[in-house]
Amino acid sequence: MASNQFTWIETYREITTWLLSHKNNQKFLISTLKSIGIDGFRDFREGSTKSIEEFELDEIDPFSFFCYLNKYKLDSKRVELLQTLHKKLDLKCISPTDVSGLPTSNPLKVRLFPFKYLRTNNEIDNLWKLFEQAVKQNIDNLLFQTVLKIKGVGKGKLSISLFYVNPEKYLSLDSRSISYLQNLKIKPFDYNTIGEYLAICNRVIITCNQMPYQISLDAWNSKSDKIHSFNEEMTSKIGSVRTLIDILDKQDNDFEENVSVFYRGHSNGSFKLEPSIYRNHDLIKNEDKLFKEMIARSPNDFKECNTTFEKLVKMQHYSLPTRLLDITSNPLVALFFACSDEKQQSEDGRLFRFEIKDDDIKYYDGDTISVVANISRRPHKFTIKEIKSLRNSTFNNKEEIQYLLHEIRSEKPHFSPVIDSKHLEMVFCVRPKLDNPRIIRQEGAFFIFGIDDDKSKCAKFEFQYKSFIINKSEKAKILKQLDILGINESTLFPEIEHVAKHLKDKYF
Repeated sequence: MASNQFTWIETYREITTWLLSHKNNQKFLISTLKSIGIDGFRDFREGSTKSIEEFELDEIDPFSFFCYLNKYKLDSKRVELLQTLHKKLDLKCISPTDVSGLPTSNPLKVRLFPFKYLRTNNEIDNLWKLFEQAVKQNIDNLLFQTVLKIKGVGKGKLSISLFYVNPEKYLSLDSRSISYLQNLKIKPFDYNTIGEYLAICNRVIITCNQMPYQISLDAWNSKSDKIHSFNEEMTSKIGSVRTLIDILDKQDNDFEENVSVFYRGHSNGSFKLEPSIYRNHDLIKNEDKLFKEMIARSPNDFKECNTTFEKLVKMQHYSLPTRLLDITSNPLVALFFACSDEKQQSEDGRLFRFEIKDDDIKYYDGDTISVVANISRRPHKFTIKEIKSLRNSTFNNKEEIQYLLHEIRSEKPHFSPVIDSKHLEMVFCVRPKLDNPRIIRQEGAFFIFGIDDDKSKCAKFEFQYKSFIINKSEKAKILKQLDILGINESTLFPEIEHVAKHLKDKYF
């Protein structure tokens, strides 16, 4: 074990002991989290007039306490919070310097219990009892199964929570770890009792000859394209519009933050969540040429586009490969795209559901979006690999960044000459300007992808999602059902050639 790895374990052990002594002072636990800079403590209860009213959360369980500490994506942020808490609690162990192998929690659904008006069965009290038993390593199966049934828990979330309590005993069976272990030919991972869960933990520990925290680190460092944090593929297949509506109706809307929900449909379930410009090496190699030649050959079509992002949207409209990925707020539109490709009728499709904090959604005219969009105008050799860790002022004075700043200033003359290197390696959700009939009809938005070190690789997609398999044998039936509901090629693509094609297909 490297001396700078797993320094968080001793801190978590002391926090666990501290939590045990504060079961009857839960408001203090919440205030402690607030005092170190953590937010998101909204709760809802039934008011005197039977309406639902918002109030400040006043009770919490210890598992959720740990989840709040891990709801931020950046490891540096989590380390900072943990160090601040370490100092505030005056813990005896050495202050932590890393969070290696420590899974993050879903920032949209941090807590292991529902809102107050939905709490019906001593959920928080049962979570405290399970926590106490987990510390003693003597978990009662009936209690374990009761907690599993709490709205908002689930097996993956509970296994992560147990891992927080004792990362030397309990294995985190989040989707990333399961995918990693499956790649090592270790399976199955289904369990319904505490005995079955512990048997899996013991089998994996013996097979890998590693502690759970080491296994978790290896899983989260894995480069497998199939691995995504908090991403869950639902096992039931969608065979009709009604099935989809029923499934979405059952989705947990107990969000910790204000969120927007988007969807995307893939006609082939094996297709990756990546923009079209990255689906072929020659395309990304010539991205800057594609961008410039498209405008040079059709200048009148881009007269009304004020920014590079708006130009990319129009290029996407005309099917030119870009670094944008289409999404929609209408699940039926996504379902149409999952079923409509005639070349993929023999393949199961997939529908993705994304839950995104409103604060994380950008707009078409935002400075950050200008930064990422203008990467498309830089040549293939553009890279930040050797300079991204430099101080901000030094980074922005580098020649390649100066050229990028020049591109941005061409559309935004008053743009502050400062680029955050982290933004260049991120994916952002963007609401476009609703000036395009197709975007309006499709209720569209976009993900825009930055780079990963250089232009040859796109930024890692880190948004959480759920995905649903679309039954290939039911695609034709689903399209007919969607047509009855007014979702078809002529309504989603209002251009006359698409209307003509739809009518031809319908009557001939």
